[in-house]
Order: sequence, then C-alpha cells, then structure tokens
Amino acid sequence: MPNKIRFTDIAVRAIKPTERQTTFWDEALPAFGVRVGRRSKTFLVVRDGGHRVKIGRYPAMSLQDARKEAKRVLALAETPRPPSPTVAKSVALFLESRTQQNRASSKSETERLLKRHLLPELGNKPLADVTTDHLHAIIDALIATPSTANHATTAMKTFFNWAVARRHIKHSPLTGVPLPAKPGKRDRVLSDAELVSVYRAALNMGHPFGFIILFCIHTGMRRGEVAALKFSYFTPECITLPAEATKNGQQHFIPNLLQDNLQYIPRTSELLFPSEVGTPFSNWGKEKKKLDDLCGVSDWVIHDLRRTFSTKMAEWQLAPPHIIERILNHVTGTMSPLSRIYNRATYLVEMRGALELYEKKLAQLLAT
Repeated sequence: MPNKIRFTDIAVRAIKPTERQTTFWDEALPAFGVRVGRRSKTFLVVRDGGHRVKIGRYPAMSLQDARKEAKRVLALAETPRPPSPTVAKSVALFLESRTQQNRASSKSETERLLKRHLLPELGNKPLADVTTDHLHAIIDALIATPSTANHATTAMKTFFNWAVARRHIKHSPLTGVPLPAKPGKRDRVLSDAELVSVYRAALNMGHPFGFIILFCIHTGMRRGEVAALKFSYFTPECITLPAEATKNGQQHFIPNLLQDNLQYIPRTSELLFPSEVGTPFSNWGKEKKKLDDLCGVSDWVIHDLRRTFSTKMAEWQLAPPHIIERILNHVTGTMSPLSRIYNRATYLVEMRGALELYEKKLAQLLAT
C-alpha cells in the first residue's frame, strides 16, 4: 500500500499492522497522517516545519474527529504569535504576582536581586531569547561573592520557573544549572589587624568602591543597602532607609555620623554610588579583587564586615544586644515580634551613643 492515500473510514480500517512503524499521509490534507505499528494506529499532524503532534488513537478517536483536530492544530500554527515580552516587563508581572503570595521580606529580596543583577544586563531582551549562556555570564561575574552568586541564581531560577508556569517560555534556561557555590553558614569575623588593613586599603581606593566598604564598616549596613544609598536619605541627624531599600522590607533609621564625609562624594546623580548606566553600583567581583590585593586579607566577603561590626560592638562592650540589633535592623533577636509591635521606641539616642563609641575605637585602632 502506498504511503499517501485518501483517508476514508474504510481505508484507515484496512491498513494492516506493520513490524516497523510506518506513517501514511492523507491525500486531501497532506500534513495529516496515521502512524501504524504492530498494535496501534495513531493520528498525527505535522506543524512548525516538521514538529509531529499526536492527536489520538484509532479507533478510540474517529477519522472525522481526528481530521477536525488536525485542521485546528494547523490553523493555530498559521496564527502569528505575539512577540515575546521583554525580561523587564516579565519581571514586573512576576513581582506583582508575588506580592500576593510571599512575605514582604522575601519579595523585597527577590526584587532587589533581579533588579540588581538580571535587569541591567538583559532587561530589554525578549524573554524567549534569553539563553543559559546569557545567565552564566551574570552568575560568573558574581563568583567572587559566593553568597550573592547563590542568591542571585536562586532568584533567577524562581523567576524563569514562574515564566514557564505562565507559558511565557517553554523551558527555563536555568533548568539543571546548579548553584555556583557550596551553600554554607559563614562565621568569619575580621581581627582588629585585618579590619585596619581593609580600612586603609578602602581609603586608598576611594570613591566609589572604597567608600562603599568604609560605609559598611562604619554603619554595619548590608552592601546592597550601601550601594543603593541616595543623598535624599541623609539629614544631619539621621540616615533613613525606606522600606523598599531594606532586606526585611521595613523602614530603618540610623544616626548619621557620616554627614561630613558626604562632601567627598561627587554628586553626579541622586545615588551616592551610581554605576556607569545610572543604576546602583554592581561591579563587586572586579573591585573586591582589587581591594584584596591592596589589603592582603584573604578568605573574606563583604558581608563579613557586617558580622564583624556586630561582633566588635559586643566584644568592645559598646552597646547591649538589643541596641546592636536596632542598628543592624534585625527583625528577630532579643525582641519578640509581639514586643516590636508594642515597643515603638526608636532608640536613636542609644544608637548614636553606641556608634560614637565605635567611631572612637576605630580611630584608636587606625592610629596604632
């Protein structure tokens, strides 16, 4: 029997089983066929330049129903597909959907990571055109800061899995891609001598990266919070981080002991530390390597400065734990969530006193 026949109920019923799978095609609808094997006959249609789509098995599906389904599938293939949305537009939809599903802190951190690492590189690119190589380039640039590399990879995986679930893309470009660094809880605290070495190297580097490091040392803020600082956050008395700029999604106040240093920061934009494209500073890996070469301190990451700040505050007996936690904007700790609801005291006076003592201790260390 020829492989191209006119499909009728009698003709399809008459096709004999074959040892090797053989496909017969309909003369009236050439892309419509029936694949025959030893035990089954399966209707199929060819679309998108050769992609075979199974329709159903004969005789469970009649020839009439199979032909109707084949025409429907072919009509869909001929319908122009809307252009793929950009990564930036898809991220905006993703973040909007997460507002209803996740804690504010989780949503805020995911948003920060995507806006910091994914959007500057691929924001204007059609989502369907993003490849694994594009994302590997972003991840590889963060490898000098393993924790950030892991968190950014996780945030991007979450976003692309959401895009698959919403049918924006067929497959995630990060499927099967492992975390770039081995997860682990760090406990690294810089010694006094190491802290001095890092401090002096940061002074030598100057603006922007050196000043970011100095701000981290003086305030205990997270590096991302420092990188995104704006001049409008500063008054002579206080530094105010809005809720959208903090990891836990809560507005944070810290006494401003750095006001005099703002004069040394060039005001080229509202940001203290803008990148070349006007976004918050993000060139961490390259600049961190320069700092390491200058200071000679090894096996440390920038977040260790925050842990060192907290440890030194306690070690030098400069403040009680609850004041240290207030400075660090920790949600949990010595105060329970219920206590935080009813205790609205800002402790600005106590925080200023602790930071002033910390500044004196730093000055003593740097003078030796």
